[in-house]
Amino acid sequence: MKLKRLMVYLILGFSILLFAGCSGASAKSENGEKVLTIAFPSTVTTLDVSNGDGATMLKEVAGVIETLVSVDSDFILHPSLAKEWQRTGDTTWVFKLRDDVTFHDGTKFNAEAVKWCIERSLVDNTSLAKTTGIASVDVIDEYTVQFNTSVNTGDLPEALTNVGTAIIAKSSLNDKGEFVSAVGTGYFKQDSFDVSSGKFECVPYDNYWEDVDSNVTRRVVLSQSDSSTRSLSAQNGEVDIATDVPFSDLETLADKDGINVEKFNTARTYFFSYNLNKDYLKDVNVRKALIYAINKEDIVNDVLLGVGSVPTGVFIENMPWANNDVDTYEYDVNKATSLLDAAGIKDTDGDGYRDYNGQKLSMNIITGSRRPGNSLIVQAVEGYFENIGIEASVEVLEGNALTEAQKAGNFDMVLSSAATGYVPSASYYLNTYYHTNSNNAKQINYSNPELDKLIDACKATNDMNEKYALSKQAQVLAQNDVAVYTVANYGAVFVLSDEVENFSYSAAVHDFIVPYETSLK
Repeated sequence: MKLKRLMVYLILGFSILLFAGCSGASAKSENGEKVLTIAFPSTVTTLDVSNGDGATMLKEVAGVIETLVSVDSDFILHPSLAKEWQRTGDTTWVFKLRDDVTFHDGTKFNAEAVKWCIERSLVDNTSLAKTTGIASVDVIDEYTVQFNTSVNTGDLPEALTNVGTAIIAKSSLNDKGEFVSAVGTGYFKQDSFDVSSGKFECVPYDNYWEDVDSNVTRRVVLSQSDSSTRSLSAQNGEVDIATDVPFSDLETLADKDGINVEKFNTARTYFFSYNLNKDYLKDVNVRKALIYAINKEDIVNDVLLGVGSVPTGVFIENMPWANNDVDTYEYDVNKATSLLDAAGIKDTDGDGYRDYNGQKLSMNIITGSRRPGNSLIVQAVEGYFENIGIEASVEVLEGNALTEAQKAGNFDMVLSSAATGYVPSASYYLNTYYHTNSNNAKQINYSNPELDKLIDACKATNDMNEKYALSKQAQVLAQNDVAVYTVANYGAVFVLSDEVENFSYSAAVHDFIVPYETSLK
C-alpha cells in the first residue's frame, strides 16, 4: 500500500515538474495576468534617461517614457507629446504641447516639466547637446515651450524623436537629485527594477492619454547582452520576443515548434571606414579596388544568410532622402586587380602577395563584437582580399578595446554598424560619419570641404525638398570618395512566440520597438 501511494506521489510530482517546464519562465498567463516577456540585447544598469541603454529600453521596449515627436516606419514625423511645432528663427523653435497628459505619479505634463527634464538631460547626457543642438528651453505659457539652439538647425523636430529627449517627471529623482525610478507618460508604468540582473517590470497606466487595444497586463524585460543567451531563452519559451540572435541559430530556431523567425530590413548599416593615415589608402582608386573585390550579394545572401540587403547607396533605398543612383562599385575582380596594378601595388617577388613600397602589404581589419554580422563580414572580406593577393588579418574586439584601437589608429579598415535613422533626418548620419568635424572622420583623417558645405546646408534648412536635394548631392560626393563605405544593409531578426499578436516592426527606430498594441493570444 505504501509503495502504491509512493508511486502516485512520484507520478504527480513528475507531472507538476513537466507542466512547469513546458510553461516556461515567460509566464504568459499567471494569476489572471497576460505577461509579455522581452529579451533586451544589452545590460541595463540604470533607468536614468541620460543613459542610452536605459532610455532605449524604457521608450522602445517597455513603453514607459515618450518623446515630444514620433516617427513612423516611412520616416515621417508625427505629433506625440507635442501637438505642433514651428521654426521661428535660425536658432529658435516653438512647440505646442498636449494639455491632456499626466505623468504616472498623477502630476501634469506641461512646459515646466519639459524645460526641467530637457535641461537636466543636457547636463547629464553630454552627447545630447550635439545630437539636438539645444542650448536652453524657455517656457512661453503652460503648454508652450521655446527651444533655443546653439547652431542653425532645421533638424530639431527629428532630433526630438530620439530616446535621449524622452520626458520624465521630477519625482523620478529623490531629494538628493539621485535617479530612483522612471516616472514617464507612456502606456506602461514602472512596477519594479532589479539593478543586479537588469530585470524590469511594468504594468499599464490607467490614465494614459490615448486608447490602446492590448490585453497585456504586464511587460517583463530581461537584460540579455549575450546573443546566444537570447537564442536559448527563445527556444526554451522563456521569452516571447528576442532579437539579434546568432545567425548560426536561425535554422534551428525556424524549425522549433511554438516560435517564428521574422526578418526585417532596418535603417542601420554595416560600413567600412578606411584609415587615410595609411599612405596607400590615400589613393581613392586603391579604396575603390578594395570595394570591387568584395561580393556584396554573397555577403548578404550567404554570409549573413539573407539577414539584410545589398546596398544601393549610403542609405536603405526606402528612406525618402536616399540617393539610389550613386555608384556602388559592383563586384569585379578584374577591375580590382587592374586598379591595384595601376597604383603600383603588385606582387614584385612572386610570393603570391602584393607589395607596397617594396614591402608585403599586410592589412589589419578590426570590428566590434556586439552586432552578429560584424565578425562574419570581416572574415569574408579577409578571403576576398586573399583572392586579389592582399594579406589581411581580422580582429573582433570588445567595446573598450575597439575604441582604443580606433583612437590609436591601429587598423587599416574598421567595420562599424550604425543606425542611419538614430535621428531620422537627411543630414544626421552624414554629419556623424562623413563630416570633417565628426569623430569618425578625424580618426581616419578624412576631409572633403565641399561635402562639409552640403551637409551643413542640409542640416540648416527645414525646407524638406531642399533638405533632401542637398542630402542627395552630398551622398554622391561621399560615395565617390569611398573613405566611408556601406558594405551591407543591416537586417533585424526577431524570434517571436506563437502567442504574440499585433507585433509590428519599424525600420525608423534606434534598435527595435514593441508597440503598445502588442498582445498575447
